[in-house]
Amino acid sequence: MSQPGDVNVDENLTPEAAVKLAMERERRANEFYRKCAATVKDPGVRKLFEFLAAEEQRHHDLLQREHDRFLAREN
Repeated sequence: MSQPGDVNVDENLTPEAAVKLAMERERRANEFYRKCAATVKDPGVRKLFEFLAAEEQRHHDLLQREHDRFLAREN
């Protein structure tokens, strides 16, 4: 899911930038799964996409907490 403005992941990426990049990718994945859920007719498939969207939101929230806990205080 590469998009314009994506950051290259290499040895020069700071820990904070890496976490922020991961959070953005989780946000995009959540959005993608929510859009999928909104367009499918099959209730089982919709439930799967809703589950996946919720998982991505949990990942994002975990990354946000860890960023706030460890990285934000370093600035």
